[in-house]
Amino acid sequence: MSALLSAARCRARRRPYNPPTTEVEFSTDTVDWIAVARVVNEDRPLPELNHAELREAALELRRRNMPRIEVSVYLCLYERLIKEWEAEAGLLEPDQLCTRDGCRHARAGRGLCVNHLEADRKRRRAQSAGTAVAA
Repeated sequence: MSALLSAARCRARRRPYNPPTTEVEFSTDTVDWIAVARVVNEDRPLPELNHAELREAALELRRRNMPRIEVSVYLCLYERLIKEWEAEAGLLEPDQLCTRDGCRHARAGRGLCVNHLEADRKRRRAQSAGTAVAA
């Protein structure tokens, strides 16, 4: 039931576009730190954030010890994406990182990141297909 409510909240959270109050055009390639601060401090009305601003807001909320699930619901993001951003920013403990040689991505399963886990699955499928053909 709570997943249904959080999904409805994400759809309902879509805010209309408010044009800038000045004549200066704002670039979407950079981070608007004021908008990030407003979202982090829950200063209403919340502004729309681009991808880079969502990343910074999520990382700041995690630095403030907000649980990842709450950040996910608040910003309408996947938990795995937030965890990847934490790994890139160096916020994860070493035991939460991929165990392959020097890989600094977040662990997804069996001690591997998503990329290494998928490569491992493909390798095992190819091996099993090779043994089935040989038999």
